[in-house]
Amino acid sequence: MAKSLGAVSIKNVSKFYRQKNNQPLPVLHQISLDIQPGEFISIVGSSGCGKSTLLRLLIGLEQDFSGQILIDGKPIAGASLERGIVFQDHRLFPWLTVRENIRVALQNSPLSRDEQDKTIDEHIELVGLTAFQHAYPSQLSGGMSQRVAIARGLVNRPKILLLDEPFGALDALTRAKLQQELQRIWETEKITMIIVTHDIEEAVFLGERVVVMQPNPGIIKHILPVDVPHPRHREDFRLNNIKNEILKDFSQFSSEELHSLELTRRKFNEYQFSV
Repeated sequence: MAKSLGAVSIKNVSKFYRQKNNQPLPVLHQISLDIQPGEFISIVGSSGCGKSTLLRLLIGLEQDFSGQILIDGKPIAGASLERGIVFQDHRLFPWLTVRENIRVALQNSPLSRDEQDKTIDEHIELVGLTAFQHAYPSQLSGGMSQRVAIARGLVNRPKILLLDEPFGALDALTRAKLQQELQRIWETEKITMIIVTHDIEEAVFLGERVVVMQPNPGIIKHILPVDVPHPRHREDFRLNNIKNEILKDFSQFSSEELHSLELTRRKFNEYQFSV
């Protein structure tokens, strides 16, 4: 039997940050989630629910947490080429061309120069930027720059691609177009993708399941399946029904909870983050 690729198992994960008064501030509490190889998972929630913190743990940028995170049955031990990442800010080097910005991700790759060139060509074509491969970031639109970031995240052929609000800084039309492109890329690459977003419509449009998180501290409130085949169309009433179901979760906060969320946001600047 072939070994699973890109399976994620999150078991009873809790995380807190230390404040200046040395008191713990809980961010995640008893998070458990199993993700199948090749599944597209959307994680949605309001500010302060810990969704980006959870993504940082999945990337391997932080090790200070309780519980267990397994990739294909093995504990995460720092960052790895098996997990690609795309941030909201494309983080391209302005002095490098599109090709060379993608090549940066291959610095620790065992591929030869010729093999690197071949896989760079494939991923530039995948994101539709062949005509711009020698352009510099200043010559690209915001959407094109994010395409480069996606190609860079995929060029090592990771088991898992993690996306942290990848389209949050783009205008609505560009965002919608790139959501379509990401859907196409996922169907082509067949790897596990996990996107963190504030945008419920985006979460439902892309994800096979939507994980709804609730803050203070961050917990998983609901996990909703999106039983709509890909490729999807935004006007599909089934997607709209699921979006409305999720919106109900965000309309059920009491005034006390909303006040508590505001206090949590105010405390954000008092964090002393672990190194």
